[in-house]
Amino acid sequence: MGLSICSLCRSQWHPHIFTRNSRSNPKFPIYSAIEYSPIAGKVLLAAKENGLVQADELMIDALKKSLSYCVKEHGIGMLIPIPSRPSIARLRGRQFMCDLSEQLSKSCGLPTFENLIHVRKVRDQSALDTRARVENLAGALKGLRYLSGKAFLIDDLVTTGATLHEAARALRELGIEVAAGVTACVAEPLR
Repeated sequence: MGLSICSLCRSQWHPHIFTRNSRSNPKFPIYSAIEYSPIAGKVLLAAKENGLVQADELMIDALKKSLSYCVKEHGIGMLIPIPSRPSIARLRGRQFMCDLSEQLSKSCGLPTFENLIHVRKVRDQSALDTRARVENLAGALKGLRYLSGKAFLIDDLVTTGATLHEAARALRELGIEVAAGVTACVAEPLR
């Protein structure tokens, strides 16, 4: 990746729409624009870990595509980003999804609210299967305040949907209507 995104990576970054309903809640659709691949993984890491502006721009373009499709089906809503764990945010020097959500908000005109916090430690999800991810995240997030209106959860990648569902649970406890999840990338679900 270096300091810029190579032409090969750019040529393979074509947003499409992937919609899937959650196994645990069929009325909770998740909209994604890029199918996870080695190239998508490199772009995600370049944005998250290296703060590469061009990688952020590709992520935002994918999120815009996902969000536009979501808005067509659900109407106008507010954006609520999934926060990084505090230790990860300190290492990166930023709350990655909150930053992207803010930029997305400016380009699409929908308000964004940082309305979720981690209330307990969780393990890194990358090596966990579906069941372990659900258990790892159960009760890990808390909504900060009631917000009126429809909410769309914003995240970089969906694999099992465990993070989005935990976030939706935390917000619904406050009475917030969580209509859908919007992600840049979608990976094959784990078993």
